[in-house]
Amino acid sequence: MTTTPHPASGDEQREHTLRDAVRTDIESVEEPARLLRVSAMARSLLEEAKGVHLEERARERMHRIYEQAIQEVAGAVAPELRDELERLRPTPNGGTPTEMEIRVMQGQLVGWLEGVFQGIQAGLQLQQAAARQQQLGLHAGRALPRPDGVRAQGEGNYL
Repeated sequence: MTTTPHPASGDEQREHTLRDAVRTDIESVEEPARLLRVSAMARSLLEEAKGVHLEERARERMHRIYEQAIQEVAGAVAPELRDELERLRPTPNGGTPTEMEIRVMQGQLVGWLEGVFQGIQAGLQLQQAAARQQQLGLHAGRALPRPDGVRAQGEGNYL
């Protein structure tokens, strides 16, 4: 007599889908320490650039730093995020970017990095919540009587 496997409930399917999505988000950053360093540098440069008039040489230098930061970030993330980052990159106009363009590019990079970090944080929180739910389920399973009616050693009438 063959039995068909019991289909997973909707909750179980959602939990598996969520767990896979969280794992994908967390694994999309291959080198988190590198990403944090680049993010801190980009945020610092953005703050400095806000209050200072940038002459052409400074803008050229800031643009080179921006390009280097993009390369560093691309080396620290999975291909999906690398592709997303590349789509956000401005198209070169052949000249030195203006002050406003520099600020916008850096602000966009910092915002994108913060979004990646928030995604990782949310993924970790969901992963922890799923682990707690699973642990609670295991504890609840221990509280149930054994099917053979025999009490395990150490079980008593009191908590």
